[in-house]
Amino acid sequence: MAGILKKIRFESVDATILSIEHVSRVLIRWKLRETTQPLTNLKFFVYRGASPSEMEQLHAEGILPGGNDEFIDFTAELRDLTKNYYYQVRAKEFCGSSGEEVQSFDSEVFTFEGDLDFVGIYVVEEHIFAHRWVYGVPTFIYKKRKEGARCPACWDDVLQRVTMSNCQACYGTGRLEGFYPPIEAWMGMEPDPKLAQVAQWGEIQPNQTDIQFTNYPTLNVDDVILELKSNKLWKVTRVHRPEKNRVAMLQAARLDAINRTDIEYKLDVPQERKTELLELLEERKDIREF
Repeated sequence: MAGILKKIRFESVDATILSIEHVSRVLIRWKLRETTQPLTNLKFFVYRGASPSEMEQLHAEGILPGGNDEFIDFTAELRDLTKNYYYQVRAKEFCGSSGEEVQSFDSEVFTFEGDLDFVGIYVVEEHIFAHRWVYGVPTFIYKKRKEGARCPACWDDVLQRVTMSNCQACYGTGRLEGFYPPIEAWMGMEPDPKLAQVAQWGEIQPNQTDIQFTNYPTLNVDDVILELKSNKLWKVTRVHRPEKNRVAMLQAARLDAINRTDIEYKLDVPQERKTELLELLEERKDIREF
């Protein structure tokens, strides 16, 4: 059965942290664009993940529209201040007679970092353009898991640490699977990390490089970045986030090269998408500069 509702989209979505001390509470709110269509067959569901590439539904019962279009997430663990959650709201239309799902549409992925003003958005979009069309390179970002099941192969519950760094079950992180599925991104990298130079965090060593990136997704220490053209893996060691009105616009990070004998080189790489991104990089050479 085809969907009845047409051209219904989210106008705004946001997340606000209400408390973290005793019980973590994150307030999720959303608003639809104005419409004259009846929304009686519509329900909303909230999804959350520590990575925008992997999310789970937070509640089984859908939220009906027209009232308080909001949801409070009591399951977030926010005492670790380096942990960042991503949210998404999904609207599902159900058939009135059978109760079967007919269609669905999603909001944008968002987090509780706040909103940029027009100047901040302009800065972000200019860097997105520069990284994609001028000087950036394609990469895969592997965000390190900070929650989930402990590794059954190498995690010591008594010592509260991993017992081997080359574990293929967790890649030495202590969490099963180790990293979330990769997120593709274009970012600006130093042209030659072999050349030592003075930068924000001191002299760059031959096995280090600095990158410039936009504000999404958030980079954290120990995340892994695969530089697709050179097939090099880097580990994030420091991150600086220029802000406007207390909201991050950009990210500058220092990366350490990962030894090719380390277990991270066994991370799964989507080869088909990697090939497509490298082809896009080659095609950019034929575009006239302006």
